[in-house]
Amino acid sequence: MKQLIITALFFLALAAQPASAQTGEIMTTYHEYQAKGYQYRIVLVWNTKTGKALRYYYDNDNWYPSTATLPENPLGEASNAVGEIMMDYHEYQTDKYQYRIIWVWNTKTGQSARYYYDNDQWHKSSAALPDNPLGEPTNAVGTITMDYHEYQNDKYQYRIVLVTNTQTGQTVRYYYDNDQWHQSTAALPADPLGQ
Repeated sequence: MKQLIITALFFLALAAQPASAQTGEIMTTYHEYQAKGYQYRIVLVWNTKTGKALRYYYDNDNWYPSTATLPENPLGEASNAVGEIMMDYHEYQTDKYQYRIIWVWNTKTGQSARYYYDNDQWHKSSAALPDNPLGEPTNAVGTITMDYHEYQNDKYQYRIVLVTNTQTGQTVRYYYDNDQWHQSTAALPADPLGQ
């Protein structure tokens, strides 16, 4: 009987929580660019707890969902136990190719993954940042944010990630070279706003 009462109290407490605490929040990122005479408008929508995501594109005065989607939990099974799943979407074109990239990370652990679109499906890149990209003590406080950039010139393709702890202000820049991520030697000051 005691177990039944405890179980009932647990479900009552769970039901009393806001929906976002149980299921995450809905986030979006918007990307727009022009290439080859066309204007591209893209919105990536995702759930911060489950990682479920959907890409929408704009065409003929309406939004349409893309058919290919990321895996339900793009960082793996344990990634949504703490923190939130965040995403950054990039799309650009060169003379020959159209690139679609989704950068995914956990705001508490710093675990991250890069997904690219090829042959009508999303693929996870094999090279990843370290699981704690700011170093040991940094994920104990604050939130980890990441800014992902990718572009290409006539000779090279550039991939850069700036990782920041929102409470300490610590930042680390990573660049991709020879099939792996490298930490830049130069960094912003430990207290970038001088507070």
